[in-house]
Amino acid sequence: MKIFKSQKFLILTGGLIFIVALVVGGFVFFGKKSVNVDIVDDPPWFQPVVLEDVKPGTKVTWHLKSPAVHPVMSLETPTGTPEIHSGHFTDTFSYTFDKLGVYVYICPIHPYMKGVVGVGQKVPKEKIPAWADWPPDYKEPPAGTPEIPGKGKIWLGAQFHKPSGKEKPGTLIVIDASNWKIEKIIEDKTLNNPHNLWEVDEKIVVANWFDLYISVFDKITGSLEKHVWVGESPAHVHAHGTDKLYVTLQGDDGVAILDKNFEVLTKIRAPKGPHGHWMSADGKRMSLASTEKGMVTVWDTDTDKKILEESVGEEMIGHDQDAHTHSLPLMAGITLDGKNAFTATSNTGKFYVFDIDNNKLVKSIDIGSVPIQTVPSPDGKYVLVPLTGSGEVVVISTKDWGIVKKIPGAGFGAHGVYFGEKQDDGWYAYVSSKFATWVTVIEMDKLEIAGYIPLPKDAWGGQGILVVK
Repeated sequence: MKIFKSQKFLILTGGLIFIVALVVGGFVFFGKKSVNVDIVDDPPWFQPVVLEDVKPGTKVTWHLKSPAVHPVMSLETPTGTPEIHSGHFTDTFSYTFDKLGVYVYICPIHPYMKGVVGVGQKVPKEKIPAWADWPPDYKEPPAGTPEIPGKGKIWLGAQFHKPSGKEKPGTLIVIDASNWKIEKIIEDKTLNNPHNLWEVDEKIVVANWFDLYISVFDKITGSLEKHVWVGESPAHVHAHGTDKLYVTLQGDDGVAILDKNFEVLTKIRAPKGPHGHWMSADGKRMSLASTEKGMVTVWDTDTDKKILEESVGEEMIGHDQDAHTHSLPLMAGITLDGKNAFTATSNTGKFYVFDIDNNKLVKSIDIGSVPIQTVPSPDGKYVLVPLTGSGEVVVISTKDWGIVKKIPGAGFGAHGVYFGEKQDDGWYAYVSSKFATWVTVIEMDKLEIAGYIPLPKDAWGGQGILVVK
């Protein structure tokens, strides 16, 4: 994708000839160059996504056009170049690109927001985000719906879905598992990039990731009941086995704790960029991944105190002292018995498991391209990890923490996973995808794909997924 086109003009002044290069998207004046990038709520978020053939000395200024917090942080810079990190800003952030090479950057709060700058060169194709030309190409589901129906209702957060007339992206799609049909699509105006969701006392609680609020819907009617302020960039919600609801505030580096009436009781500080969390079967322990800090923590939910805090990805640092390695864990799971916590690092493709009581790393393994959620199966035998990069789902045994199988075919952007019962007993795993408009259904007895649930052709951004009775 070529962003800059040079045009040469001759300017005659006092008998001298000056050559001035003008650039689309920026300008050059007596050697000073600048380019603007807008940050918006709609994909592909950084506009333009790709800048290439940028001249050394060019100043790029990012203009925040969204009320959400979107820092700029480099994932890759040329050797010897300092890391770029804007921190939180409310208007503009500028950086001057002096050194030749390729720079890859993200919003560390919403890390699928990715941009790339090529200084003095084109950007290699493999560095350009696949969603740079939005929307992605539509593809039909690879197969039909499963032969055996499921039980319950499947709630999907279609984060990038923006039907006509909706101001902010995001809808909730409710599917009846007994017939694989879409029952309703909730387009409430409070939904602003709805990322993750959970059931609390017959209510569905949704975190609006590009906002300050959670939205509470009636499970049966789908009507909005409450819109509750919690803090900057709420990402995940979880309330398993406890009377308290925990909401991660990725932009505030904390966790909001609410009661069952959705009143905020308190907030606790967490390592930078808290994102996905999970609870043991009894609700006594909560694991949490902090994306920007690259850490896993485990909390005692009776006291809301940390009992484990471990970094992930440190073994990558030091191989190249000039490299800036951000491991980017997006969710931490925990075994049903609360003894082991685990996570996967989206930037380095590794899976880590920790012994909580002994505060030690049990195992780390390579699992594949851009792992996202890490969710334990209802019987405690497996952890399922969707891979955004390859569209596979990795099945990991909790017995020896080895890879049992990689299941292909979940679609590019595979992201979330949740489990629901089958009509003839047994379990299905439902897998969402950001860049494929279907839900993949996995037969857990066979660890094979049973079929696919089609979504509307514009229902991009499947991320949070939940099954309710």
